[in-house]
Amino acid sequence: MLRSWLIALLIFGSLPLILMKPHVGILVWSWISYMNPHRLTYGFAYSFSFLDFVALCTMVGLAVAREPKSIPNHPVVWVLAIYYLWTTLTLMFAALPDMAMEKWISYSKIILFTFLTMMLMQSKVRVTALIWVIVLAVGFFAVKGGLFTVMTGGAARVWGPPMSFLEDNNQFALAVVMLVPLIRYLHIQTDHKYLRWALMGGILFSFFAIFGTQSRGALVAITAMLLFLTWKSKRFVFGLFSIGFALGIALLFMPESWHERMATIQDYDTDASAQGRLTMWKFAIDVANDNPILGGGFNVFYHEGYRAHYLEEGATGRAVHSIYFEALGEHGYVGLFLFLLLGMTTFFTCSTIIERSKSREDLKWLSDLAAMTQVSIVGYAAAGAFLNLATFDFYYHLIAITAIMRVIVAKTEKDEAEKLKQSIEAARPSVRPLMPGHIK
Repeated sequence: MLRSWLIALLIFGSLPLILMKPHVGILVWSWISYMNPHRLTYGFAYSFSFLDFVALCTMVGLAVAREPKSIPNHPVVWVLAIYYLWTTLTLMFAALPDMAMEKWISYSKIILFTFLTMMLMQSKVRVTALIWVIVLAVGFFAVKGGLFTVMTGGAARVWGPPMSFLEDNNQFALAVVMLVPLIRYLHIQTDHKYLRWALMGGILFSFFAIFGTQSRGALVAITAMLLFLTWKSKRFVFGLFSIGFALGIALLFMPESWHERMATIQDYDTDASAQGRLTMWKFAIDVANDNPILGGGFNVFYHEGYRAHYLEEGATGRAVHSIYFEALGEHGYVGLFLFLLLGMTTFFTCSTIIERSKSREDLKWLSDLAAMTQVSIVGYAAAGAFLNLATFDFYYHLIAITAIMRVIVAKTEKDEAEKLKQSIEAARPSVRPLMPGHIK
């Protein structure tokens, strides 16, 4: 009960500050969304809807705040808005209206705070604060899971926080995979020796936690991330060391049961779980072929009538376990195109940010953050091929951060151009016109 009161005091105590400084609401919302601190209690706070109060105060604070606030004008934002509107359109024709509405409401909250994040966090200090909140919130469970893996010798599986979006071992593994590049970014930006050690420890235990989940998709994601990082950085020695380090943890520390489970990646034709995924991927394709424009709407994969129609006799319906087939089955080929376009636009916007900021000392932090954001996106794209997390809020936070970085780059370049223009005008010699009487 004491924990419940402590969590309630912390959250409700932040509400007056959120009303005065709505960007604090983004930080508190992110902390609760990722860490779910109320799920660590046993009293009334366990099932209390704290996020509703945080959201309300953030919206009120936004309405009365006098600071400039605007949604970035960039293709990333346009594509996100169009994709969300498309999912809203497919909701109107969903095969399961009630279940579709439930998922749409949850997704709408994520999109709402994605746009609020873009509006309220447009500075280095605020972006850095947001990254620290995400790292500490997810990192708490990553370090905890890593320690658990070490103490048990990897014999027991690591799970995420109970009754949360990350409770499933595969989903938690993906979150930690996407977290590692952000920890690395903070490590690059930090000068304090002991803090750097702590962050490196966080990366180490995160790897242990990822392997401890026994998620095969996470193994694919780690491999893709490290290969991309090696190619992107052109530091092949460092990349080979990183790959060797990760493989060393897996080969030398993890038990035989882990190796046997990872080996099933290549034996997908005999693995029941892999076959179940293939079955549901075909289900998604069949639904989209019959409804190519709108798909079947949110949560169509749980429609018993559709299952009876599209699944082969004896096949068992389940979650689709792929962000790509999730978007395809729920929102049709148009929805899949927009979903892929959103990811590619975000990824290449990061490339533009890196190119414009890497040679400038004052913007070097943006180059580092954009590079690590790309690594996280690669991890999401790789592991997401085996998980139904197309509405994962972590991914949408990366989209918001990318849009904010682009705003900061553009603003810095504009301010620099204005200063240059003013200095040129100030240095230009003034010419006084001659009066008629001065002409000889």
